[in-house]
Amino acid sequence: MKTYSKKQMKSVRFINSKGFTMLEMLFAFSIFLMLVSFLPLSFNFLFHDWKFEARTQRLEWLVFINQMKKEVRIADYADVSNERIALAIAGQNVVYEKYGSNLRRRVDLKGHEIVLQEVDSVSFTSIVGGLEMIVKDTFEQEYTASLYYYINSEVSDVP
Repeated sequence: MKTYSKKQMKSVRFINSKGFTMLEMLFAFSIFLMLVSFLPLSFNFLFHDWKFEARTQRLEWLVFINQMKKEVRIADYADVSNERIALAIAGQNVVYEKYGSNLRRRVDLKGHEIVLQEVDSVSFTSIVGGLEMIVKDTFEQEYTASLYYYINSEVSDVP
């Protein structure tokens, strides 16, 4: 009787066809380490996003105050109350007032133009020759500006 007991030889190609090689494992591990290395940066960005908003708020304040200074200078008169200011400019009434968490500008009590966002409180007070404005935002920053009216500096005695 002949028995055929043929032992199958396994080649390297068939042994590793269903698993990772060392090179594949090192490649996957290096990708994992790169992704994990960006994790602290993303946490820093997520948890400190308010700092970016606060810086943006500062720039928004600078743009707003320049516009406000221009309008106060050219105003014919101003009516200042605690939370509101009304200016008469070229026959139009311009009102600045707090509206929700915003500071808005209205012309002839029409329209609704947001000029400053994230406002917690605003106050206007009259000072000699102008007005003072104090704004507190939701980031607990306080901005103060003194705005002066245009004074006609022409002297009639000059020849």
